[in-house]
Amino acid sequence: MRLLKCPKCGEMFSDTYKTCPFCQEDEELHSGKPVKTGGRRVGGAKARPKVGGGVVVACLVLVLGLVACTIFGSQFTELFTGGKTDTPVRALTLSQRNADLTVGSTVKLTASGGESIVSFSSSNEAVATVSADGTVKAVGEGSAVVTAKAGDLTASCSVAVKGTEQTDVPAKGLTLRSIFQDEGTSLDDFSITPGEEVQMVVDGTDSAVTWKIGDTSVATISADGIVTGVSNDASKVTTITATVDGQTLTCNVRGGGTN
Repeated sequence: MRLLKCPKCGEMFSDTYKTCPFCQEDEELHSGKPVKTGGRRVGGAKARPKVGGGVVVACLVLVLGLVACTIFGSQFTELFTGGKTDTPVRALTLSQRNADLTVGSTVKLTASGGESIVSFSSSNEAVATVSADGTVKAVGEGSAVVTAKAGDLTASCSVAVKGTEQTDVPAKGLTLRSIFQDEGTSLDDFSITPGEEVQMVVDGTDSAVTWKIGDTSVATISADGIVTGVSNDASKVTTITATVDGQTLTCNVRGGGTN
């Protein structure tokens, strides 16, 4: 047995083969036919393996999948979650939900949570008004609702207004007397004859006095406090009333005659 050199591929092969087994092997590999020869290369370059088509397809699928996730990621999320996504809940709140005020008093409401400019309004401006900065002023007795609005968000505060609180003012030391008595002396009862006149005064004030008398058949009284006797019957008694500075003073008057 001797070795022959193939003039085509340059490989050495045994003379027991009619043709170069290496060339035949290459032809069968390229044609996809089963390799029947059992030749062995003695030297020369080896054939390069082919890259499988499946690997290329897998890479393409992977790349396309990444692109699709980037573009349609949110839609895929909605598809697999039933269209529900966690959205932060926005809310507008006020510093107070209720306010009890008296006429003339104020309170400032502060809004938080809105992403736009907040505007304020009152449901009853005869009771409470509100300025652009949220200052509520009580102007009349009753109730009102102050509403803050920022975009599509709203918040409200219920306002109840009562009348101005009254403070206890010490009563003045007033006295009712006639001009025939010393100043500061209080007169509780006196008799008067028909036609007689007695000037009544109130000490301790410069305010105007409102005068009234109960039974004008006993005596009368003028707007400036002059009492005039009418009856002679001493059994008849009536009452003079003097009202001034929120106080009421009284004095009894009797007829001046005999029974």
